[in-house]
Amino acid sequence: MTTQQLSIFMENKPGRLVQVNEALAEANIDIRAMSLADTQDFGIVRMIVSDCEKAQAVLKEKGFMSTITKVLCIAMNDQPGGLRTVTRLLSEADINIDYLYACITIIGKNAYIVMHVDKEDKACEILKAAGVHMVCAEELAELG
Repeated sequence: MTTQQLSIFMENKPGRLVQVNEALAEANIDIRAMSLADTQDFGIVRMIVSDCEKAQAVLKEKGFMSTITKVLCIAMNDQPGGLRTVTRLLSEADINIDYLYACITIIGKNAYIVMHVDKEDKACEILKAAGVHMVCAEELAELG
């Protein structure tokens, strides 16, 4: 089970992230999770949003280049060692995690991990077999 992620490429300078956030807010697009990675000149913002296709169109109108990628999203208990279990399962199955980022909703409830892996289908099989809760886009949209 996968969900869609929007990756936005932009110059690393003041105000660019504000422009992205303003464009999404004006289009009534909700950001559910977000990560920002940078180099000296450029950055990549990765987001789980309420409507990837609409967000991509809105941002294109504002001059931003973006892509939509499939990623895995899992929910796990928000407790020490939870992520260790998931990363160990993937490592033992020879699955590489290219990147990941996390968000929580209610402290002490669930942590949500978004990850991009090199063997998506195999990762889904391994995680489901271990009882890891795979989260779909609809479930992410309902988080509060």
